[in-house]
Amino acid sequence: MSFVDTLKAFCFTIFGWIKTHGTLLGILSVGSWVGSILFCTLAIIYLPLDYFSSNKREYRVQQPVLRGFLFCVKNLLAVVLILVGIAMLPLPGQGILTILMGIVISDLPGKRRLQRWLIGLPAVLPSMNRVRTRFRRPPIILDE
Repeated sequence: MSFVDTLKAFCFTIFGWIKTHGTLLGILSVGSWVGSILFCTLAIIYLPLDYFSSNKREYRVQQPVLRGFLFCVKNLLAVVLILVGIAMLPLPGQGILTILMGIVISDLPGKRRLQRWLIGLPAVLPSMNRVRTRFRRPPIILDE
């Protein structure tokens, strides 16, 4: 059996499964879309004012063992989100948004620089501050 035949068989199997479970996939897609909108709104609302400041931030948890444990859990969750987001790219769902959420909560090198570049885009910071104002939160401070 050649690669093309194997690929055709795989595609027919996937499309057959999607055709059979289309309603479930539709419900899951809409649910993940609504959930991601709610999650992003909550993240914007509860983001600290100085999150994008260039000053070094203090840790909220002072115990080193607990801080190390939370560091591991947070990065494990980030890896899971990134992998699930990659899996969602060809499947129905919010793949790119899930990957971005994984990157945001991770501790990847260069993450702060990427975040500061994204927040500096003309439409991003005003949009985030409009959401914060709507929920009676002060605007995010961005030092230049």
